[in-house]
Amino acid sequence: MNKKNLKFEELEDAKFTIEKEAFKPKTLICSKCNIRMKRSDMNISFKHGVSLELLGFECSRCKKRYLDLAEARKLDRALIMSRIMGADFKLERSLSFDGDNFTFRIPKEFTRDVHKKKIEIMPLGAKEFCALIR
Repeated sequence: MNKKNLKFEELEDAKFTIEKEAFKPKTLICSKCNIRMKRSDMNISFKHGVSLELLGFECSRCKKRYLDLAEARKLDRALIMSRIMGADFKLERSLSFDGDNFTFRIPKEFTRDVHKKKIEIMPLGAKEFCALIR
């Protein structure tokens, strides 16, 4: 069918499945050189003491680098942490103690579409941490 005459109502539903490991490639082909890329350790340092070790792919010819989805998420988190630590962005909250734990409230603007009640806490130092709502 000609693209000019294509009507939305005439389109058919397409069904497909994505393999479980689709975003965890074992090998990659360089889009520029069309050769198999090698596994490569990547060490990236940001300002304010944030650094990251990633496992990705690197082309031996053009040196182009790629990350799989999980490693790209790690990089994204590190970039966010670097930005937060460098910005003058701060919130003050009251800290409560219930005998075993400290608690504080998170503003509703930060949790607008949060449905799960789990949080992942990563220590950054003796008095610093990062909390991710899952």
